[in-house]
Amino acid sequence: MTSNFFDLTGKTALVTGARTGIGFAIATGLAEHGADIITISSAIEPGSEIERAITGLGRKFKGYKCDFKNREETVEVCKKLEAERIDILVNNSGIVNRADFLEHSDELWDETIEVDLTAPFLITRAVSKQMVERGYGKIIFIGSIWTFLGGKNVISYTAAKTAIAGLTKGISNELAPLGVRVNAIAPGFVKTEINKVVQNDADRFASITSRIPLGRWGQPNDLTGAAVFLSAPASDYITGVVMPVDGGFLAN
Repeated sequence: MTSNFFDLTGKTALVTGARTGIGFAIATGLAEHGADIITISSAIEPGSEIERAITGLGRKFKGYKCDFKNREETVEVCKKLEAERIDILVNNSGIVNRADFLEHSDELWDETIEVDLTAPFLITRAVSKQMVERGYGKIIFIGSIWTFLGGKNVISYTAAKTAIAGLTKGISNELAPLGVRVNAIAPGFVKTEINKVVQNDADRFASITSRIPLGRWGQPNDLTGAAVFLSAPASDYITGVVMPVDGGFLAN
């Protein structure tokens, strides 16, 4: 029985923002364990790297184009998802708008909340309905260490990622009796495009690295194992959890 704990054969996973970075790593990891992949991205094109990676593993791939900054586009893609059978949802897409709190504009706030909180809510609501009808599903939100801490100069991102923990726990309580598990992964400092500003600041990069017990920043594929676990039968008795994957940062 344990040999099937991580088998995703016959499952379809929707991973938002799978074109690059953490989303790419998670999508390919799920495909390696048997899942077909759907993604939503603002810049997805036929023949993309993620499409080649997934089909190269012998899995099916479909991409929907949508800019989560635009509510109308998000609503439209939610309607399209009704025609898909989705067993696993990974809400990965996100943005960071950096500014001091006193200079953080309404526009930056609204944009961040729209992409990092409202879009995952809308996508999850749409996909959950079909999961409930089948009596089974796995939903994963991507939080952050700022889900637990107060991030400087990223107040809207911190607010959104803190709210993601609330969404995870609240939705998990409602959907657990209906067979749907809802969890979140909270990455630490990972070498992705979204963190380039910090990586390029030598002093700050060194300071952060010194606080990570494992002694290094994460790579996108460091998130893959947690995502596969929370998507697979191995985690069927786990719901409502926000799991840090941070090299020990929060424990230090």
